[in-house]
Amino acid sequence: MRPIQLTLSAFGPYAGNVSIDMDKLGSKGLYLITGDTGAGKTTIFDAITFALYGEASGNSREATMLRSKYAEADVPTEVELTFIYAGKKYVVKRNPEYDRLKKSGEGFTKQKAEAELINPDGSVVTKQKNVNDAIREIMGIDFNQFSQIAMIAQGDFLKLLLAETKDRQAIFREIFNTKYYQVLQEKLKSELSGINREYDTAKNSLKQYIDGLLCDEDDILALDLREAKRDCVEIEEVIELIDKILEKDNETNTKFNSELELIEKKREIVNANIGKAEDHEIAQKSLNEAKEKKDNKSEEVVRLKDIFEEEKSKEPER
Repeated sequence: MRPIQLTLSAFGPYAGNVSIDMDKLGSKGLYLITGDTGAGKTTIFDAITFALYGEASGNSREATMLRSKYAEADVPTEVELTFIYAGKKYVVKRNPEYDRLKKSGEGFTKQKAEAELINPDGSVVTKQKNVNDAIREIMGIDFNQFSQIAMIAQGDFLKLLLAETKDRQAIFREIFNTKYYQVLQEKLKSELSGINREYDTAKNSLKQYIDGLLCDEDDILALDLREAKRDCVEIEEVIELIDKILEKDNETNTKFNSELELIEKKREIVNANIGKAEDHEIAQKSLNEAKEKKDNKSEEVVRLKDIFEEEKSKEPER
């Protein structure tokens, strides 16, 4: 925010109407305000802060105390500030609550505090709350933060230095508009937490897998496996060990498969021989049965022959 022009009326020690054209001071961004004690240097800061936020820059000064005690009764107390923010020009007007002359009759009446903001597009915002909200949105900081960083009263700079870390972070975050980095930081923290959870889950799963690994005690890898089960080695070494065990298991499996194939071939040969033996036994049995039948038939023939001869011998001779 760069102030361009400040107009005071019956404000603080300034009894009349005073206009300060800061645009004439140039755009270097560094202004020096000098003067004797009580000359009204702090009042300029009060006026700028009051125009923006409706409050004086010092905690010891209330807005109702801002009317000049030197002003004529018919001179209104008000402040008008023209400033540039982000290349856009704004005009804000305010008056504090004070006692003014009645417009008709004698005596005084209470003048309510009022505010008005003219935007770069010419639109006008009225009422104190609406103007306060608009200024807060334009500036990006509230009255307390503005008082601590832009209009620090004498002795108040120490408060910023001694403020709690959390408070300073909030102030500087608003000043330098780093809230997006805070959002990014929180997002990265959340992602890191998720990654850590995934890592722990994977590590526990790997440990369960390692605990289930077996290795012959006389194997060269047995010692490494015991170290891995005690969680004494890095994950990369564990993975390398698992690869070695798997490689060895594959070699053993290949060897067993070859032996199994050989055994299977032998079994097939044995089964074939058993089949032949069974066929031979069946053939031999059939042969024996046929021979037995033949012998039985021969005996029957002999018996019948004997019977025939016997019967024949019984016939009378002719």
